[in-house]
Amino acid sequence: MKKDLTKKNDVKETMKIHSRAKVDFYGRYLERYLEILNLVDFIHKINIYDVFCGMGIYKDGHKGSPIVAFDIIKNIYEKSKKKKVHLVVNDSDIDRVNNVRKYIISHNSPTNCCDVSYYNKDAYEMLYIIKTSVAKSAADTRNLVFIDPYGYKEINKEIIDNLMENRKTEIILFLPISHMYRFTQYAVKNNERSQLKPLYEFIKNFFPTNHPIVKDAEITIMDYINYIQEALCFNGKYYSTSYHIERSKNSYFALFFISANLLGYEKILEAKWKLDTEDGNGFDLPKPLGLFDDQERVANKIAMYEKLKKLLLEYLKEPHTNVDVYLFTLKNEFLPKHAVHVLKDLQNNGTISVESLFENKKYKKGAFYLSYKKYKETPCIIIRRIK
Repeated sequence: MKKDLTKKNDVKETMKIHSRAKVDFYGRYLERYLEILNLVDFIHKINIYDVFCGMGIYKDGHKGSPIVAFDIIKNIYEKSKKKKVHLVVNDSDIDRVNNVRKYIISHNSPTNCCDVSYYNKDAYEMLYIIKTSVAKSAADTRNLVFIDPYGYKEINKEIIDNLMENRKTEIILFLPISHMYRFTQYAVKNNERSQLKPLYEFIKNFFPTNHPIVKDAEITIMDYINYIQEALCFNGKYYSTSYHIERSKNSYFALFFISANLLGYEKILEAKWKLDTEDGNGFDLPKPLGLFDDQERVANKIAMYEKLKKLLLEYLKEPHTNVDVYLFTLKNEFLPKHAVHVLKDLQNNGTISVESLFENKKYKKGAFYLSYKKYKETPCIIIRRIK
């Protein structure tokens, strides 16, 4: 069975490539998140919570999540001089907290760009502290909670929903998917065994007894990830997406993002597509260079656009506004620029027509107005499939 990774003698002193991928994902989103909030006049307070801060700086020089977060906060603050961020750092191992504290104290001057709180709590206590704090969030406050546990036993449906219910909080959650996938059926059938009970409780928490994950249906590990992502939407209350990370052959972790905010959801999709330009799904271990790598990348890109084209053609059998198409694109985990590319081709070959919804206003060919800004406005065009 899996080792207890909370033990000090299990701590890895070098940062593995899959862990770097995880922190890279977190950092890319955090940068976009803070840049946007810096521009929003009515947001005055930003809290970033790192529940399991880890080593801080690894012996090979790589930076863990709290250091990456601090560096991003500092860089944005020094460029804009606008809003300070409150960074909350926690770990059950005081040595890890002190390693992070040492780095931040030595780099936080002279600008004092970041207010930092340090905790040495176990996961349950820290999550309760965060839950209590975010529940009191004022209208001008936003929270981002990064949860990178040593397993999954601390994670349950109630705590996630409690963190999210004020709709001013976003969560990035990291889970050991391959381990969970491998042992789920054994946990369901032997749920009283102490080592398996946390996994059983997680599954029972999120899935009904007739769900494929519980019923021992033949599902792939990617299906498993998608089912957890779907469960984290809480029946449509929130937006959720996932990003798989390959650790070794046939061994995966996954990051899950949860938000009540559509713009935050779009920005996490941008982060995914920035890191994985072929299909935006995840990080795979580098493969040996091959003679036909470039051709394969081109083929994958074409396949991605063909997939979106098929989805849009089916969707546009009924006419839809630019706002409808924008939402449809994001919910299928594509970006507006991908949809614009496909729609231009469909318009040019006469498959779709685009009409203004206002009698006195015309719109130029190739403009589809798929953006969050246009989403907040009245729909302006209608798109129809005509053949």
